[in-house]
Amino acid sequence: MAKTGTPVRGTGGTRTDFDGDGVDDVAATGDPSNYNLPLNPTGVVSVRYSSAPQVDYFFGVLASDGGCGCFGLALVAGDFNGDRYDDLAIGDMDEVDPGNKTHAGGVWVIPGSSAGLVVDSAKHFNQSSAGVPGAAENQDRFGGTLAAGDINGDGREDLAIGAWGEAIGTKTEAGSVTVLYGGSTGLTATGAQFLQQDQAGVPGAAERNDKFGFSLAIGKVNNNRYNDLVIGAPFENDGVSWNGTGMVTLMWGSPTGVSSAGATAVTGAGILGSIGQAGTYAWYLGETLAIGDVNGDGLGEVVAGAPSAQTPHIYGGLVAVFTGRTAGLSAGAVRVVTQRTAGVPGEPEDNDRFGASLATGDVTGDGRADVLVGSPGEEVGPTDEGGVITLLKGSASGITGSGAQAFDQNHPNIPGTVERGDKFGASVAVLNLNGTGPLDAVVASTGEEVAGDPAGYPSGSIVPFHGSTGGLVPQFVSWSGASLRTDRVWPQRYGLRIAGPQSGGGIY
Repeated sequence: MAKTGTPVRGTGGTRTDFDGDGVDDVAATGDPSNYNLPLNPTGVVSVRYSSAPQVDYFFGVLASDGGCGCFGLALVAGDFNGDRYDDLAIGDMDEVDPGNKTHAGGVWVIPGSSAGLVVDSAKHFNQSSAGVPGAAENQDRFGGTLAAGDINGDGREDLAIGAWGEAIGTKTEAGSVTVLYGGSTGLTATGAQFLQQDQAGVPGAAERNDKFGFSLAIGKVNNNRYNDLVIGAPFENDGVSWNGTGMVTLMWGSPTGVSSAGATAVTGAGILGSIGQAGTYAWYLGETLAIGDVNGDGLGEVVAGAPSAQTPHIYGGLVAVFTGRTAGLSAGAVRVVTQRTAGVPGEPEDNDRFGASLATGDVTGDGRADVLVGSPGEEVGPTDEGGVITLLKGSASGITGSGAQAFDQNHPNIPGTVERGDKFGASVAVLNLNGTGPLDAVVASTGEEVAGDPAGYPSGSIVPFHGSTGGLVPQFVSWSGASLRTDRVWPQRYGLRIAGPQSGGGIY
């Protein structure tokens, strides 16, 4: 790949810097609904570089017996070989195993370089790869979720891979997580770990339909050198508990990888007494996850979304922020935020899905992480599913509704207007777009129709925001799937996923 242009040299921290220029690049998934290709694609991942007009496109291929358009529905960046260029991991949870022909799933890892992503050096992993634990079985959903971070403290990031469809014994869709470790040549299956709820030390028990691994996040919850692993099982106790469902598990990082010693977990029912809002229940806690130090004390908070929560509106949604503690997660050390929380803009309504997407990072420059929350189902005025994003700001006392910001597409500095089904906030990421701190944000509107779109076939769009001491500042620019159209492909529903430290959860 030959890139042209003058690189922009950044000075701030980065998260998806594939070409090493100090400014994040934007990798996002779309549907290749209109295409001119020799094989039927199942997803297109487009990469826009900060330093040049080059755009890279990566495609999955539909099997002869069909399947889902799942290529890129998990998408994360991490420096897996420690060369200071971020690499891109793409999950395809319906990928066919070439050996036994099952739709078991797989993951592609494309290394970064000074010239951008190098597809010729891509690595591939599935459960038939040498050294990867388990076996490829139909609908395992290996690669359905991903998260990157340095679990063993060696300076290279590692990759957690969710297989939430994995059967544990006879318990279908109990779910599992595989961790691959980084090395000088990138990710390797040597020393890979396999985690599931019937293992000693892992909280809970594997049960049918738990979907352990449906969401993942890696980050520092305590203040040692090791990143920790958080695993969501949002269907835990589904149909059994009437006070909330779902479970979030924290497992510590260590020099030897993920440790089950001292693992802790919290459930949706367990936090009922800490919610503090009558009629609010945390259904399917942990559908989305992130980690960020929102109070600046060096201990990372675990942020868990429950977009299906009752608030008391059906599917109103909530976000639970668990205080970082050296003892791990506690149902009593949590702050729950809904649109009823003081200071949070808007009102809870049915189907808002507050918490359907999450990202954390310091966008105000005060040294504390802020939490960006997507509500793609939010009604804006009379318009259903117009969508809203909310920035919850960190503070010395933790996450707060004070000073929270909310944006929709009727804001004068955001291109376009609110339309039914735009789903603004369906996907979000906190990145470094201008090369300096504080961090910035990108927000997808996957249902956005632009000029030239056939009715019902939206190109989708992504809107950038810059960080500032006051919060997010929209830039009055957008990138649509139509703007990425070539003679080979027209990405639609652009922004289904945007690469960042973690990727998973539902598609809205």
